[in-house]
Amino acid sequence: MKDNLIKLLPYGIRLLRKTIKITCDRDDSKDRAIIYALWHSQALAVAMYGIDKNIYSMASQNKDGDIAAILLQGLGFGVVRGSSNKDNKDKGGAKALIQIKKILEKGYNVAITVDGPTGPPKKVKQGVVYLAQKTKRPIVGIYANISNYISLNSWDRFQIPTPFSSIKLNTTEEIYIEENADLEEYTKLLEEKMIELELKENT
Repeated sequence: MKDNLIKLLPYGIRLLRKTIKITCDRDDSKDRAIIYALWHSQALAVAMYGIDKNIYSMASQNKDGDIAAILLQGLGFGVVRGSSNKDNKDKGGAKALIQIKKILEKGYNVAITVDGPTGPPKKVKQGVVYLAQKTKRPIVGIYANISNYISLNSWDRFQIPTPFSSIKLNTTEEIYIEENADLEEYTKLLEEKMIELELKENT
């Protein structure tokens, strides 16, 4: 019964999406092989914008990841299982990053929750910067300003937009990582840029 309900969730999300106005400050129609960076708490809001756009994302190799994979596939996303942490080899991190690299080389865009799958919240992990460096593809940070939402009692205070709310997506400039760049430095830079987007919306 529970599994059947989970499989129905993408249909519910698609219906919810029809009631929500979503705008973005970036023209993504010509984006190719872009690495979109977002907070785990805003994954649903951003996913609503990406429905049926042939974007790939990652889902961790646990029960929560199983649910996320079903939801993402039901919304038209490609899914790679594993962690975005390049050092998490026991969770498929290294293998997942290799798969994502191949996907980017084919020109597909990729969306990664940079503080997932377990936090701490709004602390960027180095894997996304490592991926950008190795693929020579840019990172674009995304922040979703949601007019009304329900916040779950989870580590990230996961946000579920309510019907007839609005979502405004703000993005950073494209961030390229040089071959010999300090990964820790750029990880901190990306985190600062994403927090700046949030502060800009809340001032």
